[in-house]
Amino acid sequence: MPKKRKAYNKFKQLSRFADHILKDIVVCYTTREEGCRLLNVKKQCLIVPDNVMANAIAFPHFWSCYLAVFGRTALGEEYMKSEQIITQAKHCQEDLAPTFEKYHAELIKRVPEHQRIGVGWIASPNGVELTEKEAGAIFAKLRAWDGAMPEVS
Repeated sequence: MPKKRKAYNKFKQLSRFADHILKDIVVCYTTREEGCRLLNVKKQCLIVPDNVMANAIAFPHFWSCYLAVFGRTALGEEYMKSEQIITQAKHCQEDLAPTFEKYHAELIKRVPEHQRIGVGWIASPNGVELTEKEAGAIFAKLRAWDGAMPEVS
């Protein structure tokens, strides 16, 4: 008698396909930008998402998120306080904000208000961990230090 084959699982196949499409892609946000942007980490270029990529991001992933708060001293020296968080469960991209909100709130408290000029994050759907230098280069590309911190009410 032949061995029973595994049942076909369309969701698993699409999930693997989504991981493949997003292999070198990270989702970025800074207070300077309007909404989230996609960046190809290998080519260091911003990309415009198409329907396939938008659907791939909608799948749940294990996310690695690099949270940062940007500051500028009185002498004009730019710096950032940052923290890298890795999710223990799969989340959709739209669920990231509530997941990392408490970590970001604690990070904001570590930068003096008179030096704070913005916040941002870089989220990788494939769990890629960034060094401070790599994250700084991405935030510089997004002009994170150019703007002023919006008023929080």
